[in-house]
Amino acid sequence: MTPQSWIGRTIGSRYQIETLLGQGGMSAVYRATDPNLSRQVAIKLIHTHLSGNPNFVERFKEEATAIARLRHPNIVQVHDFNNDGDTYYMVMEYLAGETLQAHLRRINKAGRHLPFEEVIRYTLQICDAAGYAHKRELIHRDIKPANIMLDVHGQVILMDFGIVKIVGGQYHTVTGATIGTATYMSPEQIRSERVDERSDLYSIGVTLFEMLNGKPPYEADSALTLMMMHLNDPIPDLQQLRPGTPPELAAIVKKALAKNPQQRYQTASEMAEALRQVPMAAATVYVEAPTEIAPYPTAVTAWLAEATPDSKIVSPQPEFETIPKTTPQTLADSESTDGVLPQEEVEVIRKTSIASQMDVEPPVERPPEVPKKAAVEIPEPQAVTPGGRRRLPRWLLPVVGLALIAIVLVPAIWFINQRRPPDLELMPIEQPLNQINLDTQPRLVSLGRWQVDSVTEELAYSPDSTLLGAASNRDWVRFSPYRFYGSLWQVNSGQLYAQLLNHTAWLNSVDFSTDGALFATAAEDAHINIWQVSDGSLLRTIESDMGGITNVDLSPSGTVLAGGTWDGKAGIWQLSNGNLLRTQSGDEYSLRDVAFSPDGKLLAGSSESGAIFIWQMSDGALLKTLKGHSAKVHRIDFSPDGTLIASASDDHNVGLWQVSDGQLLGTLAGHIDSVSDVAFSADGSLLASSSWDGTLRLWQVSDGLLLRTIETGESVVSVVFSPDGTLLVSAGSDGSVWFWGVSEAISMGGLP
Repeated sequence: MTPQSWIGRTIGSRYQIETLLGQGGMSAVYRATDPNLSRQVAIKLIHTHLSGNPNFVERFKEEATAIARLRHPNIVQVHDFNNDGDTYYMVMEYLAGETLQAHLRRINKAGRHLPFEEVIRYTLQICDAAGYAHKRELIHRDIKPANIMLDVHGQVILMDFGIVKIVGGQYHTVTGATIGTATYMSPEQIRSERVDERSDLYSIGVTLFEMLNGKPPYEADSALTLMMMHLNDPIPDLQQLRPGTPPELAAIVKKALAKNPQQRYQTASEMAEALRQVPMAAATVYVEAPTEIAPYPTAVTAWLAEATPDSKIVSPQPEFETIPKTTPQTLADSESTDGVLPQEEVEVIRKTSIASQMDVEPPVERPPEVPKKAAVEIPEPQAVTPGGRRRLPRWLLPVVGLALIAIVLVPAIWFINQRRPPDLELMPIEQPLNQINLDTQPRLVSLGRWQVDSVTEELAYSPDSTLLGAASNRDWVRFSPYRFYGSLWQVNSGQLYAQLLNHTAWLNSVDFSTDGALFATAAEDAHINIWQVSDGSLLRTIESDMGGITNVDLSPSGTVLAGGTWDGKAGIWQLSNGNLLRTQSGDEYSLRDVAFSPDGKLLAGSSESGAIFIWQMSDGALLKTLKGHSAKVHRIDFSPDGTLIASASDDHNVGLWQVSDGQLLGTLAGHIDSVSDVAFSADGSLLASSSWDGTLRLWQVSDGLLLRTIETGESVVSVVFSPDGTLLVSAGSDGSVWFWGVSEAISMGGLP
């Protein structure tokens, strides 16, 4: 079954699944209802294609058993573990709140830092949770802000023990594999050595550094570079990056991030004790200016200190009670030679006599108390002066008024900003004279970079190479029409051509018709929209009953289109009227991509199981099943002559297949993370691959030789060659679109 198909179903004859919260390579997490106990829960399901893998099932069981043993207020709780047929699932408490990662991102975006006291409080709770697990021989191995939840009460909850190591247990990984997230990995994790609790303390140190600085200690363009920095680079100076950091806190970070585990804290409780020893006065002194109006006693003492420079304020702050005003007075009326104000004011000090503090003779009489039933005038906030009582400054009232206005305006401005179009930073891209091929690739250079303020899931070129289309997603703007949409840009002029708004869920794929007149967009909302390129109007919407659409491809003949679905089927629709002609199935797993052969006689599809299927378009017969990848295949591409298929897989490899007999000609290895996309050059001599490791790679098709590695600085999601062969374009997860072309300058390598 697919992740979407579980929604609305009941698992284990008990839990009613409602919403997909997220998914990864091994599992999906849903919000569900437990009717027996009338509560919401989170359910984690292993993907069905992994249920037959004993290692994955055993690892999942170990995770559930390990967490179920833990009973700690700062660790997510497991309620149940079971299987429903071939589907294994874990039932956990449902946490309302936000991750520490999201919290930090929001604070950083506002140009602020977490206050030091808050940083210490969060880190203490993380240490307490990790230390509790360590005492029970469990090493988390992936502590990072994304795995730390802040609940609605501001409490830290440590989550996702998915790669937990049980001390003395089995690893369930291949030899030499590294487990964790590169930004937060300890040096011993990177070296694939045995790890203990000190590895978690290193990850906590990285998280502590990020809470203090807004960024982790090491940032790089690729996971490999990050790993090398953790192994070799010195720890950045926190007191330079964030002036005012208490030296005691900076010293704790430095010790936690020691390259040698022997030089770190040896236990979480030892690190927690060091945090508790940080002088709170030092942490408080450096806390950034508060954004709220100071509490009432603070305003009173500030006014008092200003009015009487020679006076002395003592702690604790005095408390106040309200009594009626008998005779209205102004500031001039209340002045006296000895600095004592009249008795007839509203606020009177209850516990500490201001008169005695100022060495002033106290007033002799006290106004009589008014019975409770008497009408009492509600006074303005009052402040204290030596020997008497008076109101707080009149400027406080307009300040309160402005605050109320801000309460109304800020949400309104936020809502308006949510609905603004994306901020585009485009520039003209000069058309190169030469095609990118085996001979010219040494002179490949960057021609420019766009920022499109969206995650581009897929790129597509118009047949005449003038327009670049994109599946654009901005899921962080919840109330914006510019959340999931198709984009059309004019490449040479660097201008927006159209934004196509009609989808309600993540946009997965886009494609042009062979004549360039139509543009298709496909999304998780199970809709394929067909647009007129000439004016950007919506021609028709095709609705699938097979789940979300993962990919769309228009046939070379321009008569039909194909769409992959989460249900594992490829739908074939008539382009002219949107009628479903037939469906083609490979296996029970979702189809991630579909592609027509250049002559339109074949349709290929890639599966989440790692298989690639080739169907005959004339009758829909399954001709071949290509097997060679050990993880799902994201994208596939036919060579221009239709004899080869290239595949991009989660197993970090690129596959090169012969279409005629389905033979695997070669596995192109070199990426250190999932390969997201592949594309053949116009002449078929080169193959480009993109990866989440932040690189583009160019391969020689004839022998699989790696020719170029291009660092982009961010995970690369999609790659495409222009039909005329002069441009290579890539899209990053950070909203960047890069253009590459052949420089007209003679490369030094070509000189005699």
